[in-house]
Amino acid sequence: MQLPIEVWQGCSGYWQSAFIRENLLPLGHVAWQGYRAQGRGLVACDVKTAKAASVNWSNDMVTYQARYIPAAEVPDYFKVQSLKADYVDRLMDAVQTYRPEGELLIAIAHGGSVEINWLRNLTISPPDCYRQVCNRWDEFTLDPRSGRRCNNND
Repeated sequence: MQLPIEVWQGCSGYWQSAFIRENLLPLGHVAWQGYRAQGRGLVACDVKTAKAASVNWSNDMVTYQARYIPAAEVPDYFKVQSLKADYVDRLMDAVQTYRPEGELLIAIAHGGSVEINWLRNLTISPPDCYRQVCNRWDEFTLDPRSGRRCNNND
């Protein structure tokens, strides 16, 4: 018998996959919007929840801030995260070779550590995430004053 993802991730302390699964549309939106405006880069996600490993992903709201880091700023971002230079070099290779139209690079920071994920073979591409969030903007924002974060030509 295989345990539900919420149970085994909670027990092992590994929660990042569930976080990505639950937030893929807005993360893909940030990735595609950032790529179109600034070229290659990655999505940096700062998770604010105190105990992310014990979240009930079906019910609990996880507070996070996502932003796009263009390639030129990626080394500085990882320097602040205290990543070793050889890791940064390998990550820069990934930034230069990933396929933005079908893949997603994401750094998830929480509790003083950072995990990098290179998502491939996505069931929904970053451009599709962008379009879905744009078309359903009211579902993704709690502030009615925020306006649309999408180009009207999309």
